[in-house]
Amino acid sequence: MSAIATSGTYYVSVTSLLLKSFLMAPKFMYYTSPAFREAAVAPGNLLCTTAGYNGLQMTITVWESKDKMREYYMGGAHAAAMKQLKSISSYAKIHGYFTDEMPTDASAIEEWKVGGRVVHGDPNPLFGDQLAIDQRIK
Repeated sequence: MSAIATSGTYYVSVTSLLLKSFLMAPKFMYYTSPAFREAAVAPGNLLCTTAGYNGLQMTITVWESKDKMREYYMGGAHAAAMKQLKSISSYAKIHGYFTDEMPTDASAIEEWKVGGRVVHGDPNPLFGDQLAIDQRIK
């Protein structure tokens, strides 16, 4: 893991969520499939892939710049999907970072575990959130 960089060749975004139950899967797919397709062809997107980690649904995208990622993030299908976050998931964690190397899924997930921010639900050591839990205890 590198120190927090404010610039680099690539901007990587890693998002994850834990579905409340398997019954939420159809709604999840209804909203996330169009968002994923839009991301794959968005200006500035270099890589768009999905991954799983300990039951989480994950998306890893690599962008030419943070600004290009923000342009995608703010509109279209992604905005519609984000409005459904709390209704379908019990946990969500995000992480964005700069790097000079095209990440592998494994390296992006490691960065997410260490640097990610829980945006919905409680920190969970199963998802690399031990540091957040330790900080709350102090």
